[in-house]
Amino acid sequence: MSMKSKEVLKDDVVQAVVIADTFGDEFLPISSDIPLSLLPLVNKPLIDYTLEFLSLGGIEETFLFCCSHVDAIRAHINQSIKDGSFWNLTMKVTIIVSESCHSFGDCLRDLDRKGILRGNFVLLEPGTVSNIKLLPVIKKHNEVTNKDKGAAMTLVFQEAGIGQMGRDPTEEVVVAVNNNRRVLFHRKLGQSRERKIEFPLEIFLDNSCVSLRHNLKDTHIAICSPSVLPLFSDNFDFQTKDDFVRGLLINEEILGSTVYCHIVKGNNYGSATTSWRMYQSISRELQCKWIYPLQPPTTKNHILKKGVVTGEGVSIKDQKKIANSIIGDNVKIGENVQITESFVFANTSIDDNVVITHSIVGPNCQIKSKSKITLGSIIGKGVVVEKEGFIENSLVQATEPEDCDDKDKLGKKAFRLKLEGDDDDDVATILTRKFSRLRIDDSQEQEESDDDAFTDSEDEELSHTQSPPPDDTKREFQRNKSYFAYVVEVLFWTSVFASFCSLALILCSDPEELPT
Repeated sequence: MSMKSKEVLKDDVVQAVVIADTFGDEFLPISSDIPLSLLPLVNKPLIDYTLEFLSLGGIEETFLFCCSHVDAIRAHINQSIKDGSFWNLTMKVTIIVSESCHSFGDCLRDLDRKGILRGNFVLLEPGTVSNIKLLPVIKKHNEVTNKDKGAAMTLVFQEAGIGQMGRDPTEEVVVAVNNNRRVLFHRKLGQSRERKIEFPLEIFLDNSCVSLRHNLKDTHIAICSPSVLPLFSDNFDFQTKDDFVRGLLINEEILGSTVYCHIVKGNNYGSATTSWRMYQSISRELQCKWIYPLQPPTTKNHILKKGVVTGEGVSIKDQKKIANSIIGDNVKIGENVQITESFVFANTSIDDNVVITHSIVGPNCQIKSKSKITLGSIIGKGVVVEKEGFIENSLVQATEPEDCDDKDKLGKKAFRLKLEGDDDDDVATILTRKFSRLRIDDSQEQEESDDDAFTDSEDEELSHTQSPPPDDTKREFQRNKSYFAYVVEVLFWTSVFASFCSLALILCSDPEELPT
């Protein structure tokens, strides 16, 4: 093979960039000891799902950008290669380290300085899990860039009905696109209580057809042109992907760049572990094989009744009260223990008569007898909950934080973590706003939504994520009623047209031939 042909093949390598760090405190206190990339997802590190997705999607070279916990991530990647992970057969993984980066945008600016990316590339935000075939999406992006030289990025969205468990309520998005799927308006609603959105009038005046979409969720996957990295380098206020999209839409004429979107549906799935609630959602979808061919380790996990999955070396004396939970490796569970809608990480010991509901217990923890952990509590690595301890809606770590109050000390190795800016009198409210807790049952969610509802009933909420499903009977009646009215209208105008034709025929006929 000639040198020229080898260069062509090298330039055609499909590349991807995975940002491994979140740069936030969404997963504290567990993220202090375990990076998001190694967070166990149904007893398998999250990064393994990401690399399998990229390999199956047709990616040949992946750059894993790390800013913290670098040694642990590098050791896991090297061990996976030694163990013969199948993604290593078709894809090369290179770890890039830069401890000076403090945001998503800093990582891309550092990549621009290194100059290691060639041509278009796939950009994944932290914690992405998907089964989307990437090569067709890349091909469409190439077709768009051939027509529009300013096309910088193609955002990948997935159709998701309102109220789906897989939709993060903190990431509600509204998008306006034209016929060519060019993004004209993009806004993340988050937890905003605003009751209306103002759309620029220009997007309707300059486009013959505009589609407003609120039935989408962000997969946190984007196909990027080579211009994306220089744009981040030239604009230091671009700290996130959303900042980048917002900046291009606002300064489109100045920057000369446009954004497009690609919408997947059906069996295509894409999501990211952006919060504990999404961690729970993705775990359930993996457990139900909704992200096939990605799946948890079948040889390692054991599936029990009532939606319980356990890892290797698990000892359970009584499993009657354990339901809808995932138990890690080498966990010891005593008698009369209730675990519901929770996650227990590896090497944790749980004594008799313990209750754990809607919570996450980190690795190497010890939960002593008659303790109760409930309502979205996150227990960090190595925490020891003393006998008859009670933890509700709290973040607990094993080491004593700075400025620790006596009331935050729950034991010798258990301290309640307060976030920066928290008020001592309203910790529960701050936690509810700051974190997306684990999804609880519908009745409790309804009570919470009723307590937080607005008193003004004249205006409607912008986001209806918690709204009940529509009444199918009433909807069917309305559909039949509309169809009946349409038929009656068609018959009426048909008779009018026939009468008009008869009258015209009479007027145009010879008077002598008219009947007497």
